[in-house]
Amino acid sequence: MNNYLYLAFLITLIWGLSPVITKYAIHHGNIPTYLIIFIQAFIYCIASIIYILVFKYKNFTTDLIKYKPYIPLLAFISLFSLYIANLLYVVALQNNVNINILTIIVGLYPIITIIFSYIILKEKITLKMIGGYIFVILGIFFILT
Repeated sequence: MNNYLYLAFLITLIWGLSPVITKYAIHHGNIPTYLIIFIQAFIYCIASIIYILVFKYKNFTTDLIKYKPYIPLLAFISLFSLYIANLLYVVALQNNVNINILTIIVGLYPIITIIFSYIILKEKITLKMIGGYIFVILGIFFILT
C-alpha cells in the first residue's frame, strides 16, 4: 500500500472528529457562528503562514507572481469550499441537525466531484464507479429512512 494512503486514513480520522468537536463546542459553549468561523479562518491563516515560512519560503514570492492569473480562481474556490460550505455546516450543527445524518449527506460530495470532473475536465466515468455510488446512495437511503 502506498504510504500516502495512511495520510488518507489520518485525514478521515481528523474530519470524522471535527463535526463532533464543533457540535460539542456549539452546544456546550453556546458559541456564536461568526466566532467559530473567525477562529477557524484565523487558525488556517496562521498555519498557512507557518507552512510557507518553514517549507516553501524561498519559492513563495516567485510562485505568487508565476501563478498570479490563477489567484482569482483560487480565491473563488476558497470562498465556496472553505468559507461558505463551512459556514453552512456550522449553521446546520447549531440548529440541532442529527450529526450522523449530516455527515452522511455531506459525504456525498464525491458524486458531485465525479459528475463535474466528467463535465469540466472530461475525465472518464467507469461502470465500476457508477456501480459503487449506486450502492452508496442505496445505503444512505436505508440509513435515512
